[in-house]
Amino acid sequence: MRLVIVRHGAAVPGGDLDAERVLQPQGHDQAVAAGKWLRSRDFTAAQVLSSPYIRARQTAEHICDEVGLPEPALQEVLTPDTSAQLAVELLTQLTSDVIIVSHLPLVGRVASLLVEGQVLDQPWSTGECWVLEGDVYAAGCMQVSAVWYPGCVE
Repeated sequence: MRLVIVRHGAAVPGGDLDAERVLQPQGHDQAVAAGKWLRSRDFTAAQVLSSPYIRARQTAEHICDEVGLPEPALQEVLTPDTSAQLAVELLTQLTSDVIIVSHLPLVGRVASLLVEGQVLDQPWSTGECWVLEGDVYAAGCMQVSAVWYPGCVE
């Protein structure tokens, strides 16, 4: 099974309504480029799950458009302050390739839990994608097989 963890594209600066922040033009470009990269890696049958926050949802929609996938399913457990354990519990119910679009600090925490078996804070660029592979979505049971950063040339 493969899991793609994506941090949303660059968004407008924060305010009182963090959930309402939208992508900047650069963020839209990052999301489209991430989708093209994922299409080139054959994620055309993946399920897409997204935080309901607007910037993550916009990123996920661009990815779905580029890869040719249905609309993303919105998941409250993919918001920034959710515990990595809760997000991984959601994944353990799935048996196919999955693309999740979320936020700092959750993206780094989920990746470290699945790969290292412990929750660690990690810096991630906006639009950054990690591909993890393993037999199950469980702590310490996956390996990083690819990483893509906005601006990468392949």
